[in-house]
Amino acid sequence: MIYWDNNATTPVAEEVLEAMLPYMRRDFYNPSAAYGAARSVRRAVECAREQVAALIGAFPDEIIFTSGGTEASVSALAQFNNTLCLPTEHPATLRTLKGSSATVLSNGVADLAVWKGMLPGHDGASFAWANHETGVIQPVRSLCTAAVDCGARVHVDIVQACGKIPMNLHELPIDFASLSAHKLHGPKGVGALFVRRGTPFSPIMTGGAQEKYWRAGTENVPGIIGFGKAAELALAAADRYASLSVLRAHFMELVRNAGIEIIENGGTAPRLPHVFNVRVPGCMAESLFLLLEPMGLLCSTGSACTSAEPEPSHVLRAMGVSDRQARESLRFSLSRYSSEEEVIAGAEIFIRAVRKLKSVQSGVTGPVMVYR
Repeated sequence: MIYWDNNATTPVAEEVLEAMLPYMRRDFYNPSAAYGAARSVRRAVECAREQVAALIGAFPDEIIFTSGGTEASVSALAQFNNTLCLPTEHPATLRTLKGSSATVLSNGVADLAVWKGMLPGHDGASFAWANHETGVIQPVRSLCTAAVDCGARVHVDIVQACGKIPMNLHELPIDFASLSAHKLHGPKGVGALFVRRGTPFSPIMTGGAQEKYWRAGTENVPGIIGFGKAAELALAAADRYASLSVLRAHFMELVRNAGIEIIENGGTAPRLPHVFNVRVPGCMAESLFLLLEPMGLLCSTGSACTSAEPEPSHVLRAMGVSDRQARESLRFSLSRYSSEEEVIAGAEIFIRAVRKLKSVQSGVTGPVMVYR
């Protein structure tokens, strides 16, 4: 089975699993306890904090461990009274938002003039460094600088971008950033919130003294250790991610050489190297999706967080893509373990699926629709 839905979640790296196992067995102690064995666990947690901080160019004391990227984003947005975001944001932002959204251009990049014009009156600004459905990368420095110039604090969702492209948060005027382990071959159920030194922060999880009172509750030690190891591995594999754009281009070339018209949503914008959101005019994505799985290729018709919703992608609609075109769109997301051989095999499966679908369609019947 070829797995190309790594934006939804990644398989846990073997090295990560090995790092976690001792903290599920022998070193099971609560890191807040006072005896020596517990202090050893505490030191391991702090080592993981250093590893995560190194991945994003932060200080260890700026990292708060959370249950995932959603909790991190919700915690950051709770610091603002009126937030400006983009309409292409992840549901964790859009459904928490107290404020308004600016517009994006047809390629998914923020309309900077509109962003600047809407900022006055907002005390917070929030956007994703890279989009979860299209991989489109925003002009981070310009958006942050405009927000700061208007007196707004900035939250950046780096869940999809961190570990995939180089970043140093201290080089940008970012106050908060959210990230998640399971997007970079770490375990599910653990994430982190970056809070820049000196930035006021009111926790939404109160209780004990864990995480300097910033996030109460006994730490998910195995998850945190796994997150740290995953961050270390991602930092070491930075060159591998940069090369994935070559594999993406190869896939597109193979499909087009087979005589299939294929369009990349957001294809003219800067994008993460491993993501491509594509559509074949006249072929419904849901129908292709149901053919691809039994043929051996797993992908997505959008964000995993919205897969149960019948509405077309809000991301693509915000980019001006029609409902029909949005329903034709599939998301493929590779990983650093993807190979050229896998891409060739994946392209062959995709070509067979498209041809099979087109063979049962005609100008009279129109596209095959799938209803659930």
